[in-house]
This record gives sequence, structure tokens and C-alpha cells, in this order.
Amino acid sequence: MDTTTHGKNGTTHKNLEAIDQEVEQVETAIKHRVEMVGDVVEDIRDKVEMVLHERPYLLPAAAGALGLGVGVLIGSKLSRMLVLGAAGAMMSDTVRAQAFKMGKEFLHNLSESLEDSEDIEEPTTGTV
Repeated sequence: MDTTTHGKNGTTHKNLEAIDQEVEQVETAIKHRVEMVGDVVEDIRDKVEMVLHERPYLLPAAAGALGLGVGVLIGSKLSRMLVLGAAGAMMSDTVRAQAFKMGKEFLHNLSESLEDSEDIEEPTTGTV
């Protein structure tokens, strides 16, 4: 005697169990992949935070490069000025302090070299 029951579309109880098992396997595989993607996203987020903490100048430099690229693609001088201005406004205090320090040292060295050149006496020309 046949103990299988037929469903609405001609599916048997055994076929439904096989389908349920397949769905459970797929569900487990998808959950595993979602967990893996979550781990990858967390790793990337941690690496980005670490890089931005160690090198705060990368964000404004990347924004400036992106803005310049977009400006070149668009071809508008106004858009380039706006994007570069925004990137400059986003510069961190550390980068500004370093740029200020370098400019100050340059001006100091320039003034010293000018003072050294003033110490040299120029020969006087005699007028008759």
C-alpha cells in the first residue's frame, strides 16, 4: 500500500521534505555568507578608522583629488573652485599647523639668506 500523500500540484510528502531540507541548507549558507560579509565590513571599517587616525591628511587629500577629477570631468572652473575650496575647508588642524610651520620656517630661512646677502659690501664706484 502506498502511504505517500499527494499535494495540490502533485507533490508528495517526500518531495516536500527534500525541498524543506534544501531550503534549510540554502538558508544556512546565506546566513554564513552574511556573517562573513559583516566581518569583512567590520574589518574594513576598523582599518579605515586606524588609517584616518594615523594619517589625518589623507581625507582632505583624497577629497581634493576627487574634487579635481570631478572638476576636470565637468570642465567648469566654478565647480573646481568650489570643490577645492570645500576640500581646503575640510583640512584638519594638524595639516594646517604643519603647513603654517613649514611656511614660517621658509620665511625665516629666506630672511636669514637676505640678511647674509646684505652683509656683503658692494664695491663703491668712484665718481669723477
